[in-house]
Amino acid sequence: MKTNHIDDVAVVAISTIQRMFSMLSGHEIDEEMEEKSMFDDDNILMKEVEPIKYNPNFPIESFDYIVVDECHRSIYNLWRQVLDYFDAKIIGLTATPSKQTI
Repeated sequence: MKTNHIDDVAVVAISTIQRMFSMLSGHEIDEEMEEKSMFDDDNILMKEVEPIKYNPNFPIESFDYIVVDECHRSIYNLWRQVLDYFDAKIIGLTATPSKQTI
């Protein structure tokens, strides 16, 4: 997605988790942050997670499934609240399983 809305006729929406955070929170997208993962920042585990309030433009039932690629990098800490916001089933894909992703 390159805009801050989901096309009403779309069957599939593809986005970075950072862009979804931007859309849900109403903050401008930080293009540099969109390229980073939690492993790119040594202090990421110390950063406080920003909660997401209900956004009527994105109802919690917007998706049936959310597929997260590289889930071992993206579903913890700063971006978890994006996935917790929706009531969809989450499918995590990783080629680097760890105790946290099982």
